[in-house]
Amino acid sequence: MHMANELLSAPVAAGTVAIAAGAVGYICHKARDIVTSDSFALMGVMGAFVFAAQMVNFQLPLMPGTSGHLVGAVLLAIILGPVAGAIVLTSVIIVQCLIFQDGGLLALGCNIINMAIVPCFLGRWIYDVAAGSQSGKGRTYAASVIACVVAVGAGAILVVIEAGLSGVVVVPVRTFMVTMIGIHVVIGLMEGVITAGVLLYLREVHARVFGEWALQSRGTGRKALYVTLAVVSLVVGAGLSLVASDRPDGLEWSYADRPDQPGFEKVVSNDSAIVAAVDKAQSKYSPLPDYSIRSESDTTKQTGESVRAGWTSFAGVLGSGVTMLVVWLSGAAVKRRNGSG
Repeated sequence: MHMANELLSAPVAAGTVAIAAGAVGYICHKARDIVTSDSFALMGVMGAFVFAAQMVNFQLPLMPGTSGHLVGAVLLAIILGPVAGAIVLTSVIIVQCLIFQDGGLLALGCNIINMAIVPCFLGRWIYDVAAGSQSGKGRTYAASVIACVVAVGAGAILVVIEAGLSGVVVVPVRTFMVTMIGIHVVIGLMEGVITAGVLLYLREVHARVFGEWALQSRGTGRKALYVTLAVVSLVVGAGLSLVASDRPDGLEWSYADRPDQPGFEKVVSNDSAIVAAVDKAQSKYSPLPDYSIRSESDTTKQTGESVRAGWTSFAGVLGSGVTMLVVWLSGAAVKRRNGSG
């Protein structure tokens, strides 16, 4: 659900960057009472895991023309709490944008709001309400599915609102809204199933590190969990990313690209010179655009898909490692401001 530059006007982009910056600053201020030295490892490996998982697009059931991927906001909010979860997912989104051109540079503020801040806090609240206290496994996993559907749906609604305020939607905004909500309900259900599966593993195998309280705990299974998540991140980023669906994701399918409908016309139009210039610069300077080597490379032309596959695996490993580093640096900065470093 990463927004591209073309979905925004320059004023809306600037406004959302300012809102996101203020929100992240406030969250980091709140994190001073939550994040400690013991938090860094868990936050880092969870960031690496979510980065890798977002590289794996899965084809949606009964919808062969589109795909979805894990956002991870609800998963992070349940395990780490919404404050730490939002910091981790914000780090993921920044790495994706600046290194891999996944999400527009102008849309960075929107993507942080839509995918990290709102879903983490809203999703955790919905989960707490639906799961209740001391709930059984069934209710816990049902609550995670409900939370994912609501959180992903809220992000989709915000995308439509931001594009509508930008004046780039050429069809009735209500039409775009219905399409976005419909497709992202399906994606939310799929994310809920994945989230419930991860929670099942953690609850059964690493019960002592399950839940927000784990940030302050020195459970005996913590090191095993860190190693497991690190290995899974490498396997997913370097391996499963190679078999990810090449279908457009739910947002792209909703407004720009429908392979199953050759006559489909884009529902946005943006002739902003600023947007065009930012798009050009981002495409030129992103080290690994679209998680691969540049298509115009002579090497790629000569050796074909095998080279691109190798670069995709490299991008998965590199991105996971950089995300882990960014999360750790963010945590260290918060800890230092707290006067405990």
